[in-house]
Amino acid sequence: MERKEKLKIILIIALGVMLIIFTLLLIFSEEKEEPGLTQISKNEITPAIFKKDIDSILHSFGIKDELKTKSGGNNKSGKNTDEGYALTESILLPADIQTINLNYDLSLYFAKNGFTSVTTEDAKTKNIVMEIFQIKDSSRTKYAKLNFIYSQKAVRNISEICVTLDSIEYMDFGDAEKILKSTEKISVFLPMGNDKADYQSMITDNNKNYLLKFVIGGKNDITSDFNSEMKESLIKQRIRSVAISYPKASGIVLYYPKERKEFAEKIKSEFSKNNMRVYSDTLFREIRTDENKVSRLFDEIKRESEKGTKLKFYTVSFSGKDFEEYTNRIWELKKPGIKFLTVNDAEKKLNNMLNEKVRDSLTVK
Repeated sequence: MERKEKLKIILIIALGVMLIIFTLLLIFSEEKEEPGLTQISKNEITPAIFKKDIDSILHSFGIKDELKTKSGGNNKSGKNTDEGYALTESILLPADIQTINLNYDLSLYFAKNGFTSVTTEDAKTKNIVMEIFQIKDSSRTKYAKLNFIYSQKAVRNISEICVTLDSIEYMDFGDAEKILKSTEKISVFLPMGNDKADYQSMITDNNKNYLLKFVIGGKNDITSDFNSEMKESLIKQRIRSVAISYPKASGIVLYYPKERKEFAEKIKSEFSKNNMRVYSDTLFREIRTDENKVSRLFDEIKRESEKGTKLKFYTVSFSGKDFEEYTNRIWELKKPGIKFLTVNDAEKKLNNMLNEKVRDSLTVK
């Protein structure tokens, strides 16, 4: 029995020693594989691959090929300042791009692929010159030179987006509060009804831009806010009450089927008499999906931006988790220049872009 116990102890000790040796070998092998930044085949990057990668980074900021030109300048002494570089380019920058963000993405790429860079900035123009060097065997050689020049000629194809959150009253109160305290430019539909007073107060207390939603139905539609059987005096009284109760509303959105258009025009006219802006529901693109709402919304926005759409309105119902994903990923859209507006901001844009008749008849294709 004692012999078996001794064998067990010896076996445990042997296994322990082997585990220690294996761990040490693993550590030493990792250290050998990562002495610096130039590993794998980083030194094999050709000028063509380098240019393609740089173009990809520039495109992610909305900088298209037409804003880039090959360099070939001389300094005051007549010497070619681009001599010895495998690639030289001058890139025109739109005024709304911050070079600190562009420099960050480029520097990450350089560090991962065995390059280093030296950046100089003109204090007056804020233009920057980036000299890139390739690291080989602890030495560095000239590789590329990028000149970033701010220019009024450089304009990104910028879309402006208005996102309005619907059904916020069905969200957990704590999650709703986080959203309403967010600095992101969003608008919300104000929940109606006395039982939603706490959500209404939270929206107004946080000075959030809000809209009111009303449904127009037929004579037998008892669930609608306005129906064709309502007396004109009651319609006027209800609309007057809304105008008094919600003076800070950014506007009214009317939801109605096509066959109720004539009656909807009557309701719209009455709201307008009470100095309230009215939008048709067709102005808003509703994102309808139970899963991957943020990805679906982002895909829609990117697609419209690529088409050249200047101003677009969306409605979406988010959970607290959805909104957290939205804020974490919003940089994907802001990076290439897409801007976000509240409904108030967007209304001003509409007034500048369209006349009254066209604006009120906007529909989603």
